[in-house]
Amino acid sequence: MIRVIKNVDIDDRYFFLKTEGALGAKAGQFYMLRAWENYPTLSRPISIYNVSDGLEFLIEERGEGTNLLRRLKEGDELKVYGPYGNSFDIDVKKVALVGGGVGTAPMYLTAKRIKEKNKNAEVKLYLGLDETTRLDEMFYDLKDLGVEIFVKRGGFITDIIDFKEEKLIYACGPEAMLENITKLSLKEGSICYVSLDTKMACGVGACLGCTCKTKNGNKRTCKEGPIFLGSDIYE
Repeated sequence: MIRVIKNVDIDDRYFFLKTEGALGAKAGQFYMLRAWENYPTLSRPISIYNVSDGLEFLIEERGEGTNLLRRLKEGDELKVYGPYGNSFDIDVKKVALVGGGVGTAPMYLTAKRIKEKNKNAEVKLYLGLDETTRLDEMFYDLKDLGVEIFVKRGGFITDIIDFKEEKLIYACGPEAMLENITKLSLKEGSICYVSLDTKMACGVGACLGCTCKTKNGNKRTCKEGPIFLGSDIYE
């Protein structure tokens, strides 16, 4: 059990949760969070937004589990299991990070880790958001690290990405967005990695509940993923 340090609303849909314990997360990994005993049955897989003097999460309220997480107060206890899954390669010289909705969350730590590894790396961050959310405010301090940030409200985030220019892309967000980005990348000979958002039960690959289809057979999103080569998922 660890304690909540901070829990604040960002807007009507999203909230920021910070807990004790910097448990060594890598960019793109996730934790299983649980703040209840028996119901809901499953813990909730949540991507890591940042690691500072604790663990930081950007969470979208989607149902009963995330509503319970949103209602936690400073000092309340919850269970945090992880980190789980694979991670984005941070040893790169140039990359475009694309996040849609709550899929923007893992892009903060990814951008941060890349710039910590190589301060001269060229990092562009594309945020695809709806008209009302204030999620973009949670990323602006990355500009101090030299990250270029582009925000697209409504429509398609792909409209503002130059796929001829961006030869390496990391993306996380709605499946339709990931599929579109992958196909546009392939068309221009670019490489795209996608982070999948699927329902999970255990987080360690035992239950097979998060299995996804790839061109190399079925894979567990929690174990072999959540990050896959886009062309392996969307042919």
